[in-house]
Amino acid sequence: MTASGKSTTRRFSPWLVLAVVSLPVFIGALDLTIISAVLPEVIVSLDLPVKEYLDQASWAVNGYLIAYALSMTFTGRLSDLLGRRTIYLACLLIFMAGSYFVTLYDRPWLVENIERFYYDVLGRVPPRSAEIRLYLVIAGRVVQAFGAGAMVPVTIALAGDLFPPQQRAKPIGVIGAVDTLGWVLGHLYGGVMVHFFGLHGDKIVEAAAQIGLRIATPSWKTLFLLNIPISALALVGAWWVLRGVSPPRARGRFDWLGTLLIAVVLIGLNVGLGANTEGAGSAGSFADLQRSAVPGQLYFLLAAGVAFALFLWVEKHAHSPLIRLGMFRGRNFAAASLTNLLVGYCLAIGLVSAPLLVNFRADTPSTEDIRAAAYTAGLLLSGLTVPMALAAIPGGWLSERFGYRVPTVLGLALACGGFVSAGLVWQSDTPYSLMAAQMGVIGVGLGLTISPISTAALNDVSEHERGSASALVLILRLVGMTLALSSLTIYSLKRFDAIRPHYLAEASGDAYDVIMATQRANLLAAIDVIDEMQFIGAAVSLVALLLALWLRGGQRHKPLL
Repeated sequence: MTASGKSTTRRFSPWLVLAVVSLPVFIGALDLTIISAVLPEVIVSLDLPVKEYLDQASWAVNGYLIAYALSMTFTGRLSDLLGRRTIYLACLLIFMAGSYFVTLYDRPWLVENIERFYYDVLGRVPPRSAEIRLYLVIAGRVVQAFGAGAMVPVTIALAGDLFPPQQRAKPIGVIGAVDTLGWVLGHLYGGVMVHFFGLHGDKIVEAAAQIGLRIATPSWKTLFLLNIPISALALVGAWWVLRGVSPPRARGRFDWLGTLLIAVVLIGLNVGLGANTEGAGSAGSFADLQRSAVPGQLYFLLAAGVAFALFLWVEKHAHSPLIRLGMFRGRNFAAASLTNLLVGYCLAIGLVSAPLLVNFRADTPSTEDIRAAAYTAGLLLSGLTVPMALAAIPGGWLSERFGYRVPTVLGLALACGGFVSAGLVWQSDTPYSLMAAQMGVIGVGLGLTISPISTAALNDVSEHERGSASALVLILRLVGMTLALSSLTIYSLKRFDAIRPHYLAEASGDAYDVIMATQRANLLAAIDVIDEMQFIGAAVSLVALLLALWLRGGQRHKPLL
């Protein structure tokens, strides 16, 4: 490995290597949100009542998110110790195994063995067979996530191995765009494919029979089966192109105790504060927002606090820590990490506020209106997330051209302006086209920060710590989103209860007039609170902008080729 960070044994173009290893990152991110679109169908296919089991089934989403974050914490460091290629291929195999395991829920022999385990080992009556199958789906999702989440920091660290410091912003921007586009398109892909299978499933079976293939009628399960051949091709490609990449390996032992403690911290935070960003993104009221988070459980938060204190002590004294705390003494690393935490906070505000307003504006709680509101909310969220993903690429170009600070400050200024504009404009009759434009400004702003923040952190650590540094940056954004959902839930409920009586004071007349006035009061109070959330987003963006001013360097001095 040269001082510039390039591999001395490279056989392939670094961009070719990046393209091959980015495909599984996209698939893993796609599966992060794909289940949300098909969750009701999953429950129905198991012959379970949707209303009674939706909360349990939501762990197919929550479990994936938690396992996704957990895998990031230690696999980045493992790749520093054991090599990127080994860990990347192992993670891809884990993802494939999880995808296959999801499809085993309907195997009678597996369900029977689990029931026998309950009787013979636990001495308990097992859950009903349909519930066991649901738990098998959730377990498969968790296994998937352990592989998928791990590939993201390893891929970012690979960019550090393949490109010299002044040329890393563009590839990291591409990785950020691929990862973001994956979870952005997951909803759409899942919904469209399941709808297509419903309309043309029989024709697909007939066409397969004509060429001598016997297949079952495609369903939501098919989505996970498709992961396997695609991932297998990516596995072969990654095995081939990564042969020529041999980054230096860090010395030391793996920090198992630190890993256990940080796992307790993340689980405690996610469960205690609420991890379901998917549920929050479809909330129709502040009460729904509260239900989308796991009810605040103090003992989970206390466990997280104690584990975090122990983690800091262990990492300070460990000979080979999971996360070297001294990294935060680096100016760029500290500024980038804190900025990314606040970027995650702002992203959560954007994901929650638009669907809330759309659902409050729905005329009636009829099924048709609910579906129309969900469709509109999805389009508005696309107005935030798609520009965010696309802006990650020019963010990398700007970072190489002008350094880390310029695109980060520019992006946060755009996000701040977008939040202020939304807070001033959003009302009960604001055109959705205008709301989408404002969401787009916020999305572009947040997207511009992805590459410079990640690159600044990666370039501020030694070559033996790229994996752990990449993982930490990603985790902090997820933690920022979790903190935002929890604090916004508490804030919005209190403010809604405080504002609503002022509008209810106008209610008078007969029963019908009172009902209409109450609905109007709920809408106006909700709009006030949602507008206040936008100003909170603007304030947080401004604080992040001030932190970003501490970033320095990153400009590529050589002529652009």
